[in-house]
Amino acid sequence: MANRADINSWIGRFIMWDGMLPFTTWAVPLLIHWLIPNNRAAIELTAVALPIAAFFLRYRSGRPHITSNNCHAVVKRFQVAAFCLGLFVLVLIDAVLVLSHVMPNGATVASTADLVIWASLYATYLTAMAFAMYPGFGGHAPRQAVLPTRV
Repeated sequence: MANRADINSWIGRFIMWDGMLPFTTWAVPLLIHWLIPNNRAAIELTAVALPIAAFFLRYRSGRPHITSNNCHAVVKRFQVAAFCLGLFVLVLIDAVLVLSHVMPNGATVASTADLVIWASLYATYLTAMAFAMYPGFGGHAPRQAVLPTRV
């Protein structure tokens, strides 16, 4: 069974990084628009730079967690693949969120199908990151086989 401290830490990191990072990426252009009003070029530059910065920030913070978790090497490989998938989806989400500030109103969510696509992307991102950041089992050493000895 996983160590309770590991699980609590995992949930906290998951909520803070993976729940809040897209929201922060969406909020930064609002701040830029407030500081530099009517400057479309600043938002467009942010649309390029911010998703890339968020990608590297998330990679730098997440990769050590995968290497230090208590999972088997094969599971860690799957976690790295899920992590890369999640990062790719994060870049897509972040780019559209930032560009939504210069798009016409309603362009990002014009229909119910758009909501389904957004929900699918975000669910893919959250699922991939939840699996990738899972700390594994902890708190006890693996069992070793006990061989009978001859006297």
